[in-house]
Amino acid sequence: MDTVEVVGEAEAVTAVPETVEPETAVPVVRRTTPPVSEVEAELGAVDWQALQGAFGPADAFPPLVRAVVGPEGPERDEALDLLWQVVNHDGALYEASLPALRVLAAVVRDEGLAEEVRSGVALLLLTMGAAHLPGEPAEQVDLQLEVLLAAQELLPGLDAAFLGGPRTLQVALLAFQAVTGEATSFAGRAAIARLVASEDPLLAAIASLAFDLVSGAVPARGAVHRPGVLDEDIRELIEDYADLTDVTLAGMVVSETAFALVDRMLTAEE
Repeated sequence: MDTVEVVGEAEAVTAVPETVEPETAVPVVRRTTPPVSEVEAELGAVDWQALQGAFGPADAFPPLVRAVVGPEGPERDEALDLLWQVVNHDGALYEASLPALRVLAAVVRDEGLAEEVRSGVALLLLTMGAAHLPGEPAEQVDLQLEVLLAAQELLPGLDAAFLGGPRTLQVALLAFQAVTGEATSFAGRAAIARLVASEDPLLAAIASLAFDLVSGAVPARGAVHRPGVLDEDIRELIEDYADLTDVTLAGMVVSETAFALVDRMLTAEE
């Protein structure tokens, strides 16, 4: 019987599966949009190019505001000065002044900003909301009334800044309340009353004058003209309006006094 040789008898071969490298997962980068600040939100809500400022279209206003809330330095100081020129040049108001109020109020409320920025902008609010003497053109009087009413609407939103802010900001907002003719709220009036009893004689003096104004009274000159309490130059401001028979004139005294006090305080802290 013939033998059949089987060549290469099969051996058990264990097949090793081919190793497949897993695909490297590409990380998904989720782009998060940074929150828009209140200041930016107010700036973005207005077409500034379409509004008139002191020197034509008010499109210079947004970059000035951004410089004011930006890093400390000469550019910020210059921008703060220029802001006045755009919306309250030589005491006059413009089409852009009304929406600018909301932006400026947002700056005042931003606790992350430097004291001199918030206080300086509060003083700008003060001049824009202040009562003006009669005899100005009709269109200017109409604007003044609109700005005054808008300023009064903004007051409640400034309570927190007024109650908890630094002294310079309190003085500026104190005067802002006074010249717009009313306190922000019961809490605001209570805060003014507390400041009347302040150990700082300058702060107490302007608080006394402001309290009379927000209470609807014409301040008595003797109430704030106390020898040894007010600095000489501050007393002279009040003496310029010896007969305070008009709340408008009294408001001017508060405004001028606030400027002098805030400037004095900020200078002393440098």
